[in-house]
Amino acid sequence: MKLPGDFACLAVETSTEICTVAACRNGFVARREQPEGPDRSRAIYLQIRDVLDEVELRLPQLDCVAFGCGPGGFTGLRVGAAVAQSLAFGAGLPVCRVSSLATLAYGAARRSGREAVAACIDARMGEIYAGCYRYAKGKFAALEEDQLTSPDAWCLPGSEAFVAVGRGWLAYPALRKRLANRLLDGDPRAWPDAADLLVLAADAFARDETVVASDAVPNYLRDRVTG
Repeated sequence: MKLPGDFACLAVETSTEICTVAACRNGFVARREQPEGPDRSRAIYLQIRDVLDEVELRLPQLDCVAFGCGPGGFTGLRVGAAVAQSLAFGAGLPVCRVSSLATLAYGAARRSGREAVAACIDARMGEIYAGCYRYAKGKFAALEEDQLTSPDAWCLPGSEAFVAVGRGWLAYPALRKRLANRLLDGDPRAWPDAADLLVLAADAFARDETVVASDAVPNYLRDRVTG
């Protein structure tokens, strides 16, 4: 999968402790990142200004705004959705809601060259956010719906081996041990990146899978909040 040359988009990913912002134009990507902190909201808008300046675009010139809709930390998702809503509403743009687990998995597949990826994020409270994806022959698709589950209950679909990615694998080492015969080396310290989100957003935009700004809401997968 590649960014179409005629696709212009701003992407925000705030579902984990590392926040990333990226924008693309003519296949060129500008990107910024920052760790979680008290001034996250203010810093995001400054980074958005920077990446748009770098690709020489203003908001109304974009095709859409994209954001990582989760699952992930409640506060981060709320910030990302609010940013996407406000920018898209003000510029009259559609929004692409992209699974944060999908973004994490796509990045791992791109880096590793492997097809099947098991993405796992620590949901706290003894639970995980988990999703399995396959990237093959230029197509990226979910093998199952993203889910909130316990490390003891999660099972990988099918019989193939998966690249393990995401910090849930670090938070619950017993999970990795239990599924060891189905796992390939991956990057358990990786996080969803807005630059990868841009690629998935381009695919969603081409399929007309967008929402209006007011419907750009997070996918929490849980009624109880997590930080």
